[in-house]
Amino acid sequence: MSSKPVSDTTALEQRIEGSIDKQAMALTEVSSTVGGLEFKDMGQVMEFSKLMSVAKQAVPKHLRGQPGACMAVSLQALNWRMDPFAVANKSYMVNDRIVYEAQLIQAVIEQRAPIKGRIKGHYIGEGAKRQCVLRCVSEEDGEEIVYTSPEIGSITTKNSPLWKSDPDQQLWYYSARAMCRRHFPDVLLGVYEKDEIKDAPAMRDVTPEPKQDGFAAMARNARQQAAPTEDVTPEEDPNTLDGEILPADEEAAPVEQESQECGGTPERSFEYDEGATAFRQGKGASDCPYEDDHQQRTDWLAGWNDAYNEAEQEGGEE
Repeated sequence: MSSKPVSDTTALEQRIEGSIDKQAMALTEVSSTVGGLEFKDMGQVMEFSKLMSVAKQAVPKHLRGQPGACMAVSLQALNWRMDPFAVANKSYMVNDRIVYEAQLIQAVIEQRAPIKGRIKGHYIGEGAKRQCVLRCVSEEDGEEIVYTSPEIGSITTKNSPLWKSDPDQQLWYYSARAMCRRHFPDVLLGVYEKDEIKDAPAMRDVTPEPKQDGFAAMARNARQQAAPTEDVTPEEDPNTLDGEILPADEEAAPVEQESQECGGTPERSFEYDEGATAFRQGKGASDCPYEDDHQQRTDWLAGWNDAYNEAEQEGGEE
């Protein structure tokens, strides 16, 4: 078999179509309650994904000739109990990741979140001060859950043109996602809306520098003075090579932080926006609502820390 890559999309689709197990597809059951189809095993899902990848105009371009991507979308649709083709046509490829339309994510929340009835809400304020207040009732204990969005002017990630043409609708979508990720994080675990990560910049280190005064600095200096000093031979020195001391500019560079899942960054995610807004509203870092999800907690605290540092700099310049 030749290892030469296939550059002709038509030839690739013909190869995929020729590999479809038509017998396995014939055994796939049609259901009126489980997204239109009911698969018995993973083999049927894989064959269906091949079929979807050669469905041409029935799926978006980023899924054509891509059985693996089609399988990821199909499995997501099965988890949501939705039609795989409907989910596929609400998907996009952004920063080399599959993301979904806000309307679909809203539908998933309404269908999958453990709430009674549907999410209700209203708006307060006008212009840049506009906020969305959402309410729902927990299915578990009947408690009312309330979420108030940040002011629309403080939301930095606004890639969708609907933020200008229909800002109330986009603010509702934003608020529903934030409410879900705060109170029902398992519903949208690993799922992102295209507006969240589009054109995201490179991640930067937002760890605040340690203060040079105060009790913490005094304790640090005391520990350094109390620590015993040891003679280090060139062979033991981590900045040597075969006993030769390296120049300062040849020492090992620090390891850069890895990018977040799905290409997101703390300074552009809505959890980051929430953290920054929380600081401006006088809340402390201990008020972070994300305890179970490490990534969301990291983003929220990054936003809070950035807002704190900006306030410190502004205070020093006055």
